[in-house]
Amino acid sequence: MSTSSIDNGVHNITNSNCEERAIRNNDDRINSLENGLSPTTNQRSTLINDNNERTWINSFNEFDRILSGSLLHLFYRLVDIIILIIGLSSTKNLCYRTNRLVLTSICLLIFYLIDLIIIIYFFFYNKSSNYRRLSEEEKIEQLRRVSALRGIFIFFKLIPVAIGTAYTLTSKLSETNNCELIRFSLGIVCVSTLLIMVIPPTKPELPTRRSLIVEGFILSWILIINLTYISTIGSSMKNVQHSSCIYYNSTDIYLGAPLKSYAYIGFILFSCTTLLHIIHLLISQLCYRLTNGRQLYIYYYGLQYFLTYFGALIVVYYFSVGALFLFQPRSGQPCRENAPNLYKTLLIWQWIRILFPLLVIPLILILCCLGVFFGIILSYCLPASITVPILELLRGWLAASPVPINPNPPATQENIDALPVVLFGQQPDQFNQTECAICQTNFEANEPVKKLDCEHLFHAECVTNWLLITRICPVCRRRMSSAN
Repeated sequence: MSTSSIDNGVHNITNSNCEERAIRNNDDRINSLENGLSPTTNQRSTLINDNNERTWINSFNEFDRILSGSLLHLFYRLVDIIILIIGLSSTKNLCYRTNRLVLTSICLLIFYLIDLIIIIYFFFYNKSSNYRRLSEEEKIEQLRRVSALRGIFIFFKLIPVAIGTAYTLTSKLSETNNCELIRFSLGIVCVSTLLIMVIPPTKPELPTRRSLIVEGFILSWILIINLTYISTIGSSMKNVQHSSCIYYNSTDIYLGAPLKSYAYIGFILFSCTTLLHIIHLLISQLCYRLTNGRQLYIYYYGLQYFLTYFGALIVVYYFSVGALFLFQPRSGQPCRENAPNLYKTLLIWQWIRILFPLLVIPLILILCCLGVFFGIILSYCLPASITVPILELLRGWLAASPVPINPNPPATQENIDALPVVLFGQQPDQFNQTECAICQTNFEANEPVKKLDCEHLFHAECVTNWLLITRICPVCRRRMSSAN
């Protein structure tokens, strides 16, 4: 959908794993894992005996739990509510009487307000003393019940969203302009809701170091997409001077289609996005090469995450407005006729960035259904003398195929917690280690590190992430003992 969404998609698998571990483990283990990432000089001795230090990611996840897991969607909810209220308050009385757009907007607004009331109610409940007395398992169970309750409203909300999308993008325009503002407001809310459902915002995670080659590959892919977008959009709007394609006042938004002004905003938006990605690459690589760069990078990552989040919010509503400009029947207005090249260019990019993710899931479902359908048809059409030997042959292949067994499964959290923690430089080291082999960052004097059975030393968070994948030492390949 956008450059920020591409970056967010790189971390989706890691985010889901972090969330699963957060449910399985208690808060003390999560704190010990995250606090090991950036101990300060005054906190090194405290880190060994006390794991209650928290990074901003801990605070973010805790506040998200208090809001029943709706923190990332809260800003989208508020923006949608404001847009619907603006559309309803500006609608003329004639539109209130018979128009279906108003009824759909009111129905959708009721769902949003109910969802917001549920979030506010449980927010105050989760801040009460009764909630603090609950055990961790009871808190998780309550969070699941609240999520299930909100999921019911989200499911029924899809009905007015689908109806509103059909009304705004397919119905013919009325001869009067009584309902055009509510039509535009409802269209933005419906399209943005579909986009957020397909590509939801991701939670922050502890930043992991990537090599310069991997970072360069990601940046190259982003540059190719963004520079292609910027060059094609810039060339297509170069000679467009007609007044119907330029924004002059607020009525031009819902009564016209100022495509040149819309393209100019996209030009600026994705130019800034490209520049931020380049800055992020330089700062991340610089921080990981400094002595205390890991702690500095965590604070920078907080700024970078919030910029990415609000940038994605702007991009979602930007493309929602573009969908109404390009697919609404009003797209046949003078700007499309006066600037056909600009219209076609924007339409192609709209398909690439917006509609393609929306079409992927239905396409997969259709292919799966067709596969099952044709499989059943062939099984009925072909004689048993053919289908039975084929099925027996496939079953024999599956039974004879070797089942891959991981000889080095991940270590358990108990084994990882049982690893001894030593202060670097305080004990003799037969390997003369100076840096962590995983993150390749130098150890500091008296820094708490974890020691494996083979006597190799690593940062706490580095070896924890490694052992959750495999129990072999990353240096000597010795298998970690199952009992420490």
